[in-house]
Amino acid sequence: MAARRSEQPLYVVYLARVINIPAVQCHREAVTDDRTAKFFSDGCRPDTLEFEWFLDEPDLSFWGPVASAISPIPLQAWNVAFVAFLGLIDKFASGELIANGVYQATGVRHDLNRAEWTREGLILDVRNNLLIVVDQGKRTVRWSAITVPAAIQEQKLGRIDWDDWWEHEVARREQGSLPNKKDYLREAEARIKDRYGVNAVSPSELRRIKAPLYRGDSERPKRANRKQPKLKG
Repeated sequence: MAARRSEQPLYVVYLARVINIPAVQCHREAVTDDRTAKFFSDGCRPDTLEFEWFLDEPDLSFWGPVASAISPIPLQAWNVAFVAFLGLIDKFASGELIANGVYQATGVRHDLNRAEWTREGLILDVRNNLLIVVDQGKRTVRWSAITVPAAIQEQKLGRIDWDDWWEHEVARREQGSLPNKKDYLREAEARIKDRYGVNAVSPSELRRIKAPLYRGDSERPKRANRKQPKLKG
């Protein structure tokens, strides 16, 4: 079984990868006002002091009034942070980083599918570890208590953790993101190779999982233990 992951809140990861990087912090000494200093210490937006990022068009949420509202030196730092933030979201969308959170529709905690990061109308509240969807002006928290593994790709051990894979697929089922049933074996094989860094996947194990997965079972089917033949003595 794969080693348990050490999880960090999304906000901690955001600070480490976006705000506390040398290319941003090298501009901190030139800041004299408390308002802008909060960007360097807390990671809030220098224009609003809020922590929400619009993921559809994050550049448009910044490049309008913000550029004229802050001084040149913080603006240089913000430019670097902006690019670093986009890079972080790209890692989630590509599956290089896998976040974990509580899915609000069910109250169950599990991994976020990479497609969650490409939905329309998303807002990421980095301070409160929330992924929010906006639909016709209504804001709804989709994921809460989001965490990120402290070590990247810790699951890729060259060995398939079938218990972990079952939990991953149940999470996809709850999100309605499983493929068409007839395409499952082919699609799952490719995902498993990518997730665990293996070159081959047992078709029989996948078929054993497929039926109960699409049937809606909550527990992974276990391989029956073969009875050992009695020794004649």
